[in-house]
Amino acid sequence: MMDNKTPALKKNMAALAACVCAMAAPAMAQTAVAPGQAEVDQVFREVLANPGSVALRTKYSTLLVKAGNYEGGIAALEALLLTPDAPANIRLELAVLYYRLGSYAMSETYLRGALADPRLDARQKDDAQALLRDVVKRNKQSHLSGMVMLGVRSQSNPAGASESATVLYQGLSVPRSPQFAPIADSDVHVWALLDHVYDLEKQNEASITTTLMGFANHFSSVGSYSNQAGYSKPFDLTVVAGSTGLRFKPAPQTHQGWTLRPHLIFGGATANGNTYFTTGGWGLNTEYRMSERLTYGGTYENSRLTYPARDDIFNAPLLGGSRQALRLTATLETAPNRFLLTELGYIDHDGNVSYYSFRSPELRLSYIFSYASPFSAEALPWATTVTGSVLGREFRNPDPAVSLATTRQDTEWRVGLINVAPLSRDMAVQLQLEYTKTNSNISNYSLTNTSGTLGVIWKY
Repeated sequence: MMDNKTPALKKNMAALAACVCAMAAPAMAQTAVAPGQAEVDQVFREVLANPGSVALRTKYSTLLVKAGNYEGGIAALEALLLTPDAPANIRLELAVLYYRLGSYAMSETYLRGALADPRLDARQKDDAQALLRDVVKRNKQSHLSGMVMLGVRSQSNPAGASESATVLYQGLSVPRSPQFAPIADSDVHVWALLDHVYDLEKQNEASITTTLMGFANHFSSVGSYSNQAGYSKPFDLTVVAGSTGLRFKPAPQTHQGWTLRPHLIFGGATANGNTYFTTGGWGLNTEYRMSERLTYGGTYENSRLTYPARDDIFNAPLLGGSRQALRLTATLETAPNRFLLTELGYIDHDGNVSYYSFRSPELRLSYIFSYASPFSAEALPWATTVTGSVLGREFRNPDPAVSLATTRQDTEWRVGLINVAPLSRDMAVQLQLEYTKTNSNISNYSLTNTSGTLGVIWKY
């Protein structure tokens, strides 16, 4: 007998890749090579020597933006507006930069000015109109946004079955039952993300923010639901999770880039039509924009998980307990539309019994970049996310159903790739590949899984 691997919803970075793709800024933000300081200084000296040259001023502002100095680039571009022969796209470039800095009112002003200029070409007008629609939404007191994805996924081992031919049961090595061997399966699934922001119109930019996520899937091998003991197939899941809280800037005058968000968290899931778990708690999120290119963040959450008794999940009520989770992030824009995301996570799960209690540190690296469509120069740019992570799980005491002599320790490795190809500014096709390898000192929990997903994303 073995403890069937209970299902878990994986963290998905598709939303981040899609956002990078959809918001790839026009014109000067598309060049990926950042200039050196010597090059910027040389062009600045040329501007001083020939202050009336629009071409030199444009070149200087472009170099500042490429170097990540958005505020300097804004100042240089705004100075260009004073010249009678300023290029038609200057206001559009200013709107993009103000958007990236979160100044949506200024962005809207420049976008409307750009659209009023008859010299703007068709592609630039399309860019301006698309960005204006987004800016107008963000400037509203109540702002609703989100995305929905419908996908098909194939996995080599979705139930998380051990790859070992023998497993431990009460300290004895016994042959693994054939029904618990790794079996490939496929599923159709849908997930949705909904964000609502209600601006309180305060000086500290306070707003009530609510996020709701939903997920549901169905595996091809699951013809009907059975809650009998010994269930070995993957579970059909429905998951709902959310948070709501107050986001504000505690020191808007001295630390404009710092935000705090105390919040409540809630959620629950079903497995094969019956309640799997419920959760609730509280958390605190903070974010600090160190510069135009570098942002730090952190989230602490304290929650309680409850699992009801059910025959098809061994010792289900014992899986619950109190959970503390800490996640620190750093996002660096290494070049325009190229981001390096570093995440450090730590979970302390104080289970209802000590042998289900564990500590879990995690390191995750992601590199996100956008580039021109390989099929058409007129198409929207594609985005790719490459991820890698390592996660440890160290349990506090041996599980008597497995072995009284050995306390479980796992190391989980993941590598993945997500590619997002836009069909329009609101729809995209996503391809996701992921490989997971879990090494454990107990053979019951050593496994591998390879998955591939093809889906369609709709952003609203």
